[in-house]
Amino acid sequence: MKLTLDDAVLSRLSHWTTADVVLDYDQTIGENGRPVDGCAIGTRFRLIAIDKGTLPPQFDVVIDSNLAPIYFKKDGELFLTKDMTLTQNADFRVQLKDAGSLIDSNVQVLDLRSKVAD
Repeated sequence: MKLTLDDAVLSRLSHWTTADVVLDYDQTIGENGRPVDGCAIGTRFRLIAIDKGTLPPQFDVVIDSNLAPIYFKKDGELFLTKDMTLTQNADFRVQLKDAGSLIDSNVQVLDLRSKVAD
C-alpha cells in the first residue's frame, strides 16, 4: 500500500518528521494521543501525529508514503486501496482518494504530540 501526499499537504506537515504518523478511521486515538476504549460508528479518517515511540499496538500495518511511514490498523484495510493520495483542495480540506474515487472528502489533520518541536 502507498499513500502519496501532494505538495500542499507535504508543506503543511513538514514538521511531522519526528513523529509517528497514524491514519485513524475509528477514533482509536484520543485527544491526548493515546488509545481510548470504545468504538465509533462510521468511518471518519484522521491523520494524526503522535509522540515517537508511543504507537498503540493496534496500528500494525505500515503504509509507505512520501512523508514518513504511516501506521494503520489491519482490520481497516478494507477501506483502503493499493495506491492512494492525500490532496489539499482550494478551501484547505485534505481529501483521501484512490485512482477511481474519493474515499474521504475531509480528513482531519491533528498534531497530538505532547511537546511539538520548533
